[in-house]
Amino acid sequence: MFKSSSRTPHPRSRISRDGLKRALSPRQIQLLSVGGVIGVGLFYGSGVALTLAGPAVVLDYVVGGIVVAIVMRALGEMTVEEPTAGSFSRFAENTMGPMMGFITGGMWWFFWVSTVMSELAAIGLLVQFWVPALPAWIPGFIALILFTFANFLHVKVFGSIEVWFALLKIFAIAAFMGLGVFLAIRATFGGQHMAGIPNLWRFGGFFPHGFSGPLQAFSLVVLGYSGVETLAVTAGETAQPEKSIPRAINNVTWRIAILYIGSIFVMLIAFPWSALVGHHTSPYVLLFTRIGLPLAATIINAIIITSGLSSSNTGLYGGSRMLFSLSLQKRLPKTLEHLSPNKVPIHAVLVTGIAMSFGILLTYLAPNTVYVWISSAASFAAIWTWSTILVSELIFKKRIGPRALKFPIPGGPWLPIIGLILLAGILLAIMISPLTSISVWSGIAWLLFLIVYWQVRVKAISKP
Repeated sequence: MFKSSSRTPHPRSRISRDGLKRALSPRQIQLLSVGGVIGVGLFYGSGVALTLAGPAVVLDYVVGGIVVAIVMRALGEMTVEEPTAGSFSRFAENTMGPMMGFITGGMWWFFWVSTVMSELAAIGLLVQFWVPALPAWIPGFIALILFTFANFLHVKVFGSIEVWFALLKIFAIAAFMGLGVFLAIRATFGGQHMAGIPNLWRFGGFFPHGFSGPLQAFSLVVLGYSGVETLAVTAGETAQPEKSIPRAINNVTWRIAILYIGSIFVMLIAFPWSALVGHHTSPYVLLFTRIGLPLAATIINAIIITSGLSSSNTGLYGGSRMLFSLSLQKRLPKTLEHLSPNKVPIHAVLVTGIAMSFGILLTYLAPNTVYVWISSAASFAAIWTWSTILVSELIFKKRIGPRALKFPIPGGPWLPIIGLILLAGILLAIMISPLTSISVWSGIAWLLFLIVYWQVRVKAISKP
């Protein structure tokens, strides 16, 4: 059962029970909730998903948005009761046992390592928009050095960096949506540009590749949404978690609806979808290029690259804090508990950064295919994490009985159950698609490794 909320540090406490500084402000937490979820997965991955599914990809984003809203609401309920750096890993341990907590933390760490590796690959491909001859691994390597160094700094610096990154992302999407709406209106009133609602079915139908298209695109859409749960991991370094976490979770739902589903819908009606696919650049950039605004395309491409840096920065933060939490629980070597003078788990940051550097090697070996492969590989870990959060909430709610909660999920147990059903459907879709089934097998392989590690190594570490 969860620990009593009476043991939670005072909201104004500067140091959490884990030893981390509570230096992230409510404003930084809210923008981090945007920054963590908006990355190359939206700006670049949406183009790959659009290639696979056509206009029907918008259905994938709607389903994914519903799942994320349910997961975040369930996670918020537990996080407000017990704000801690381990977040859902500790929740899984409290509800389903130590081994499940360890596996969940390990799967989420694997998710972020894989995600950041795909982001590094995409950054290299995006830089080639300007310098086609530049090897894709070089920009990714430079990016890895930059955001690893940023994570060595005080957590308040990390929060400040993410605020500016998040604002740039929102600006890019707002500019894109504004242009798309303008093009659609101009076409409606006699403009030459082909835009409007009929674009959803005008070029090969709404399902141009049949029903298999949206199924194949699901793993990329899941990865695009993944990362928002990092918001709960920041609870260990949040100044006023009981106030800032509920506010951020409430806001993230409508922000996702507007920024994700809204921008995809605008993209589909603003330009023929068939003209935005089959390229190694973002459809957000390509649209500006197609209508003769190269300067705008350059600006948006630069912002998209910063979004990749931001998402990678968030991934290294979240992954390192998970290693730190698992070490505190004696699941991993004690050296990962080491804090720098700035109260940053510096060894956990370094280990996570080194693991992410393998993405540079993969980008060097297979620059044109590495993004889809690694993105698909991360989806299983994301689905595992979301499912664990929902199951933990159901068990948690059953154990506490009628006790009043500070931030209860509406709808009783039905909302988490609906979320689990949707996640099962998404996993099935990924499993039956030849293109994305690798995500299941790679995820299962990592899951088996964690189980073996628990049996062979963790029990020895946990002994006094």
